[in-house]
Amino acid sequence: MLLQRSSYINILLRRCSLITCPEAVEIRRPWPWPRVIRRNCRRSTQCPTKLQRVGLGLRYSSTIAHPPNNKATAIYQQHVDDDTIHLIYNDYTEARYPFVWLRDNCQCSECHDKTSLQRLLLLETLDIDVKPIKAEIDFSHQSIIVHWSDKHRSEYSVNWLKNIRLTSSMDPIDGLVSKYWGSEMTVDKIPTFSFHDIMSDESSLYSWLASLHTYGLSIVNDLGDDDKNITRLAKRVTNPRMTCYGNDFVVKSNPEPNNLAYTGYRLPLHTDLPFYQHEPGVQILHCIRKSEYGGKSEFADGFKVAYDLQKEDPETFDTLSTVAISFIDQGLHEISKTDYALCDWKPIIRLNRKGQIQQINFNNHVRGIEMSVGTDNIKKIYRALKIFNSALYKEENLISFALQEGEAACFNNTRVLHGRSAFTVPPGCQTPRHLQGIYIDWDEIYSRMRGIADKLK
Repeated sequence: MLLQRSSYINILLRRCSLITCPEAVEIRRPWPWPRVIRRNCRRSTQCPTKLQRVGLGLRYSSTIAHPPNNKATAIYQQHVDDDTIHLIYNDYTEARYPFVWLRDNCQCSECHDKTSLQRLLLLETLDIDVKPIKAEIDFSHQSIIVHWSDKHRSEYSVNWLKNIRLTSSMDPIDGLVSKYWGSEMTVDKIPTFSFHDIMSDESSLYSWLASLHTYGLSIVNDLGDDDKNITRLAKRVTNPRMTCYGNDFVVKSNPEPNNLAYTGYRLPLHTDLPFYQHEPGVQILHCIRKSEYGGKSEFADGFKVAYDLQKEDPETFDTLSTVAISFIDQGLHEISKTDYALCDWKPIIRLNRKGQIQQINFNNHVRGIEMSVGTDNIKKIYRALKIFNSALYKEENLISFALQEGEAACFNNTRVLHGRSAFTVPPGCQTPRHLQGIYIDWDEIYSRMRGIADKLK
């Protein structure tokens, strides 16, 4: 309940003799803030004039003090209901905090470890029926102090409370949106960022990572021909994802390849490493030397293709989203120099618990020979695979362009499928096609974005 009239407060103050500081003189001021000024007060200038909630129908004490600075977070008013503390801030936003939640999230050293930022309070000692014996505002520190029925004392910073909304997500990542695209995403429309800006400016770094969430595809330029710049770019976010191909990998034509990417063959659209249970989230490919004889990059938004298929051919979509396909890879580990044999089973289109498309797993080169259905249904699976593959290459879905030297293509490996046209290396060529690749994971990307968002508030 807001105190909406200066005269109304005057009456309450006079009738109930509630001003505890005798030097305080109330000066009339138009709504919304009845200002109380202390003149020649022997106490601290920040001492509040406390008003018991007589006649206001509220249970615990409220406080009127010097007018809050509208540029800083401050409490305008607080009161206690049956099971919540209700705060009104100086920007007139309101928030309710249940008793049990406040007690569970006490930030004192007995309940919360300041170093690990983890909870010390045990569930077995938490009383879910806990109630405040007294709740008051400390205006000098802008905090709420609560004395609990379990004999514990808690203090909550106003700034900390103000940033919490129990009715909605606090995660800045939840505010990001996904935008699906087809062939209209020409090379001049792909979000493009400067390597130097990303490396020197946190907001540029955040914008780059946000674009990877939104579109699943971006270009970073100005990397030059230094093959270590891709590692520097990845480490600007997090440590690179280690795979059987190492921390980073060289994509060149090799006479004895352990992967078809290390040949001049055409690579059809695919996602990388589906034989891992947890595939790399984002791949970055830095073009150090381009080929003059083919090797154009190709991309398709797998989410768009899958959603179109869900509307136009629900039977095929159902097959692709329910039937698990095997993916395998074998070879010599780049770092440990030991043999590896990786295998996983998963559907081409993975859905989340809400039935929404969460991930695309599609790589014909490493698709296993075993099937998870009986022989009578094998043809049905092949038909669904071919329909999905054909949809990727529809004119309205495919984009193709030559990645320029010094540019890096960055894409969501769980959403955007990538490939390339075939290329040749003429005899005696001294500068064959050379790309440097690296992976980073979405958990680490989102973690970095949250950290930046906190700083940019």
